[in-house]
Amino acid sequence: MRDFSPNFKNGNLKTVTPENLKILLWDIDGTLLRSTVQGGYRKYFAATMKKVFGSAGVLEEIIPSGMTDTQIIYEALRAEGFTPERIFAVKDRLLETFKNEMSAVLAEGGEPYEILPGVREILEETDRNPLFVNALLTGNLSVAAEIKLKSVGLWHFFASAPNAFGEVSHERSELAIETGRLFRKAYEFDFDPRQFIVIGDTPNDIAAARAFGARVIAVATGRNQSREKLAEHEPDFLLDDLRDARKFFRLLERL
Repeated sequence: MRDFSPNFKNGNLKTVTPENLKILLWDIDGTLLRSTVQGGYRKYFAATMKKVFGSAGVLEEIIPSGMTDTQIIYEALRAEGFTPERIFAVKDRLLETFKNEMSAVLAEGGEPYEILPGVREILEETDRNPLFVNALLTGNLSVAAEIKLKSVGLWHFFASAPNAFGEVSHERSELAIETGRLFRKAYEFDFDPRQFIVIGDTPNDIAAARAFGARVIAVATGRNQSREKLAEHEPDFLLDDLRDARKFFRLLERL
């Protein structure tokens, strides 16, 4: 594949230091991939919630776009007196049960996934350029993120990264702040928030980036999210999709 990325031409690399890294923080659903069955997630969410909490609450009424997995659970159960603290108190059981129920649904073909256009090309290019780091800033629980990304052959791009997952907090902005902590710990370096670039498909992704001073590229590939709606939240850049890798890398050079 032709090399579109900045600072990497004819095998000549800049000296890589923490100061010149660009850290790409990827959302999953609606950004990297999407389910080919709308609403398929409800099967394993409902089964998990009934086993762990005794009820699926108003799960059928929830519109999950931009929510973390733990926020979906909380919003579905809030009317029954559940608090975020009560949900996180059984985090280990929740993760184990969620993994089992989700794996069972996928094994039956209940929620297949497809990679969105341009994603694999961009990840392959950034993965081989040491000036970039790919990581996840996702509302998915860690077990869900791994299952989804393994199913489409993308997990290896993120397996060893300091990823932020939905079991950290039910609020996506708190996940963004946690990302900064994770990278400081992993690299023993205090990164400038502007080195982080959030890539997501919802207003919540934009808000998460702003919560800790990161840049943001919004992509209008999510369900129930229009380009006009995203533009109202003033991302640094807004793309219809990621199919034009050359254009994407030009934007990265400007951030």
